[in-house]
Amino acid sequence: MVLGAVTTAALAVTPGPYALLVALSVAAGTVRGNLTLLQATAITDRWGATHYGRLSGLLAAPTTTAAATAPFAGAAAAAPLGGYPQLFIALAAVSTAACITALKTAPVELGGSRS
Repeated sequence: MVLGAVTTAALAVTPGPYALLVALSVAAGTVRGNLTLLQATAITDRWGATHYGRLSGLLAAPTTTAAATAPFAGAAAAAPLGGYPQLFIALAAVSTAACITALKTAPVELGGSRS
């Protein structure tokens, strides 16, 4: 999650050259891909395979909703924030806040044991 904040902030403050922007975009995509892989294994690693479909759906629902609304929300927020660089700084700040929140939380047991 920290790398997501870092790559987002880097995209916000880097005007070019084009090759650097491509490299930063690839790095950001790699970070997002790793988070997708982590999400795919988080259910079974933490709570086992019992009720995998339901738990996976509950875990994926917020991120899927955010991904679906992000193009509209980003475009709508860019103008009031002063442009896309400022939007990316705001997104990096939200990601940083998520990292801090994650560090201050503990896993929740769902009452079942691993199979």
